[in-house]
Amino acid sequence: MVSRVITAVVTGVLIALAMAVASETMPIDKRGPVISIIFTGFTVASVLGVPLGTFIGQWGGWSMAYWFTTTLGIVSLIASFATIPRGLKGTRSSLKKQLKLFAYPRIVLAFFIPALSIAATYSVYTYLAPLLENVLFVPARYISLVFLLYGIVSIFSTLIGGKLAVYDGMGKIRYVFLAQAVILASLYFTSGSLVGGLVSISFMALVVYLMNSTMQLYFIDWADQHVPEARDLASSLTSVSVNVGIAMGSALGGYVTTNMELIDISWAGGIVAVLAAVLALINYGLERGARSSTLKEENGQHGQYEGSL
Repeated sequence: MVSRVITAVVTGVLIALAMAVASETMPIDKRGPVISIIFTGFTVASVLGVPLGTFIGQWGGWSMAYWFTTTLGIVSLIASFATIPRGLKGTRSSLKKQLKLFAYPRIVLAFFIPALSIAATYSVYTYLAPLLENVLFVPARYISLVFLLYGIVSIFSTLIGGKLAVYDGMGKIRYVFLAQAVILASLYFTSGSLVGGLVSISFMALVVYLMNSTMQLYFIDWADQHVPEARDLASSLTSVSVNVGIAMGSALGGYVTTNMELIDISWAGGIVAVLAAVLALINYGLERGARSSTLKEENGQHGQYEGSL
């Protein structure tokens, strides 16, 4: 148990460091696609890791699976030495300075945008297996295949999200959440058909990670402008928010399945996605207002300068 906790902590640190290195070494116009590639790496690992580990465990025993994991860690270490640029300098900072990031209400507001979006999906995804078996009547031997296909589609979600981040992602992301709400709610109506239900689930996978790169760049850019010493903490906020969202979604799904019908998790998730869209709209409005105020101040100072001349 201790080793699993340590592994989880290290994984969280790796995600934050990978994002920090990517944003520091890449040109501004390349950061979105590069960050999406990093997210894609973690998505591919989650899609392939479980079936691969299961196969190795069945073939050579559970200890062989752990040795294989250790080997991958060594390969990753060597690859890091070979690819990460030398001379990268982080910003030295204390915990107190890092936590100043949360003194800004807009950061706290933005933190819950990806959390709510992921919660919307995971309210359904957590109970996808019983939903497939008891509502869509998918034979038990094919359920793992559906999960594999779901994971493959979600990889494209991450890649498309990188493109979205480049083209005013924060301005468009609320529409992604509204589309997510419609897709999740549609499962309530398409669940009467195996094909229709699987189509809804496929679209659910396609939108699940569209916001990752956009939110990651938002947190990093905000820290750069307002709290540079908290940049590394900002790099971790998306992954932390996603994990909070997974917990929230699992809890919501548990409550709904306990007190309502299993299929009701679809519209419950849709409501949460609408809440994510509302937060994104509020945040975008605040950002536009702040930019407008800054522009007026700069214009006023410029006018005063010309008048003095």
